[in-house]
Amino acid sequence: MKDLYVLQNGMTKEQMFRVRLMDGFNFAPITADAVLELSKDFFRNNGSDACDGQMLYLAIAEEEGPGKSILESKHREVILTLDAPDDMVVYGKFGLSAYRQHVLLRITQEAREQHALLTIKDLVKLLKNSYSTIKRDIKAIRGKGFYVPIRGVVRDIGPSSHKSKIVELYVRGDTPSEIEISTRHSLKSVERYIKDFSRVSILTERGESIDNVRLIVGISERLVKEYQELYRKYKDGEHKQRIDELVSNITVHGPPATFKKTREVKV
Repeated sequence: MKDLYVLQNGMTKEQMFRVRLMDGFNFAPITADAVLELSKDFFRNNGSDACDGQMLYLAIAEEEGPGKSILESKHREVILTLDAPDDMVVYGKFGLSAYRQHVLLRITQEAREQHALLTIKDLVKLLKNSYSTIKRDIKAIRGKGFYVPIRGVVRDIGPSSHKSKIVELYVRGDTPSEIEISTRHSLKSVERYIKDFSRVSILTERGESIDNVRLIVGISERLVKEYQELYRKYKDGEHKQRIDELVSNITVHGPPATFKKTREVKV
């Protein structure tokens, strides 16, 4: 679990670390500066799970209430994917606005999966667009039935992610190509979400724990729970045949290992 930070007066992480060295350990300013520079050299590009196309970002911790200002709030370091292989497919088929909305939806939900929330100001900075453009994008995404988890609108149990919404469209009878057009997601992404849902369904029927399912499929605990809820909702109803087809057309290779949760792991 990553540390929580409190940003004061617009401090950077380096400035905050320097203040802590002086206030918490009684370091002289020159000593604090030396330790700061040494730590930057020693830990540069080390210990980060960020991959190509991703970045580390300080976002407001999800548990922070709406009454606090941004500078008074605790922050959490999260990994955001600003450039994914499928993004240019969306851009090529649907244009710039769809591309931007695709990235916006992904990074807001990535932040929430890591127990943090982005603000509109964060999105302006990350996507390098105006405040009015970002607000218009959020309205357009919500108009398609997708939930955008940003600070100020999230409750303890919020609506499901765009991935669950896409899978639900498929379960209810839409084809992957139809979903690609209606949601402006790449066909590859749509098919991946459906495949992950199928694997979660199979493992759920086997009686695997949420931890096992999360680690085997490679998705977040929150998304596992959403997929399980979706599976239980439709497995015995009018869409049972679709569910049966999904489960029968995929194999989860190898016997699942048993994992024991000993610490919080972010996916």
